[in-house]
Amino acid sequence: MRRITISLLTLVALTSTAMVAAWAASPHYKKGPTLADNGLTATATGSLAGLGNGNVIVTLSFPNATGTTTCSNKGGNQAAGQNPATPAAASGSQLITQVKNGTVSFVVTTDPPENPTSDAAGCPNGNWTAAFDNITFGSGTLTVQQETFQGSGVYVTVIVTNVSLS
Repeated sequence: MRRITISLLTLVALTSTAMVAAWAASPHYKKGPTLADNGLTATATGSLAGLGNGNVIVTLSFPNATGTTTCSNKGGNQAAGQNPATPAAASGSQLITQVKNGTVSFVVTTDPPENPTSDAAGCPNGNWTAAFDNITFGSGTLTVQQETFQGSGVYVTVIVTNVSLS
């Protein structure tokens, strides 16, 4: 019984120490973030300090992005004046597993959105295809999450930054 009690107390002490280490971190931007509009994607770069040693996930998200489209028929001809702005939410994430002394650099790029249907893009009819030719990103967020302690698989949000590419 005494061995079980000592084991439990040791486990509680180790867990408490790990939690305090995670709470003691003071994450902040060391450099950036800097944003770039790549046409169909957006990229954020920067570096963070004050993190713990757990893995980090950086997510760039533009939920209200819109895109201009081009409607083309099977012969490759484009429909003039048939290309309204179409919703094109965009996001991307980067998993960083090499956190050195609580510091990381990141480069996260959104995935290009799927092309809209011909109907959503305002093409003349369903025989036409639609493709995005540019995305207007507008306002979004850059979210940084970190594991509570390395290898736990439990992530908490440590920084949320409003960003804009207008």
